[in-house]
Amino acid sequence: MLTQRVQAILQSVNHLRPIPSNVTRVLKELENPRVSLGMIAEYIGLDQALAALVLQMANSASLGYGRTCTSLNDAVVRIGVKRLKSLLLASVAVDSMNRQLSGYRLGAGELWNHSVGTAVTAEWAARTLAYPDPEEAYVAGLLHDIGKLLLDQYVLTDYSQIILYVQKYNQPLWLVEEKLIGIDHARVGGLIAQRWGFPTVLMDAISFHHYPSSAHASPVLPAIVNLANYLTIKVQGSQQGLFCDVLHPDVLTILSLDEARLERFQQRVGDILGVSV
Repeated sequence: MLTQRVQAILQSVNHLRPIPSNVTRVLKELENPRVSLGMIAEYIGLDQALAALVLQMANSASLGYGRTCTSLNDAVVRIGVKRLKSLLLASVAVDSMNRQLSGYRLGAGELWNHSVGTAVTAEWAARTLAYPDPEEAYVAGLLHDIGKLLLDQYVLTDYSQIILYVQKYNQPLWLVEEKLIGIDHARVGGLIAQRWGFPTVLMDAISFHHYPSSAHASPVLPAIVNLANYLTIKVQGSQQGLFCDVLHPDVLTILSLDEARLERFQQRVGDILGVSV
């Protein structure tokens, strides 16, 4: 039987607003082989916040362009169709991911910065490991912690006990959430992804990114996200906020990695994220 707190969390998921119609329209148009990128840019331009997000992403240092992009047409071309789809899926959560999360002790922008780092790492790992859709890994990495947006207030209430279990008893954060709150942020994130109509593979990756061997379908994408989350935290150093920096013991088996290759991965991710390790 579900506790009152878990029922309240599930109700919060059900009350989330759906993906805005302007975003679903652009996603639908991207599936149209006859639509031009210029038309896509026009549709995006109808929404000021969405246009700003696309321009921000187009000028991101991670894309490796030196010239500043000021035109939506140029931005759409620079980002590309696959990355644009990922960005549109993420757009509904971006504002929330930039805010302060008091329960997790995350300042404004910290969750977003960690999520972008995990996304970049997940995409690189997917390419390195010959995963068939690296862009899928990118968006899974970007949204892996969205459950924290709803769970934050409950973590705030139980913060002292959570810290006791995490630090004194050395238990991973998601297990402590499950023990004290009744549900962990990964499962909540999967429910949010379901509410927003994400593909099943992304729901699975978000839901099981801390325990990939329990995934309903293939454990490979959840394992890639688990690896990316772990490496991102390792190379970026200690975090002030609550992050789960535990590599699931099954990940090396699922991804056919050994400890030596894992160490090389960490070095490479440090280079990619611009951090010396």
